Amino acid sequence: MNFDITGQKAYVKDGPHRNQIGIIKRDSAENSAKYVIVIDGMDIDIELKDIVLIDVDVRQFHDWCEEQGYL
Repeated sequence: MNFDITGQKAYVKDGPHRNQIGIIKRDSAENSAKYVIVIDGMDIDIELKDIVLIDVDVRQFHDWCEEQGYL
């Protein structure tokens, strides 16, 4: 599979950054599966359940989640 969540556009569902669009990237401070969303140059810690991906095939995302152990 060629899909990866890194580099995908997403917006935050709730909280102080609600409905703001950013780009998903891996947290560079850790060597794990943690992700951040970059909004206006600021890295914001997120959990996958707190974002909505934009223009992503649901099947590909579901398969990726299974491969990464999120489901």
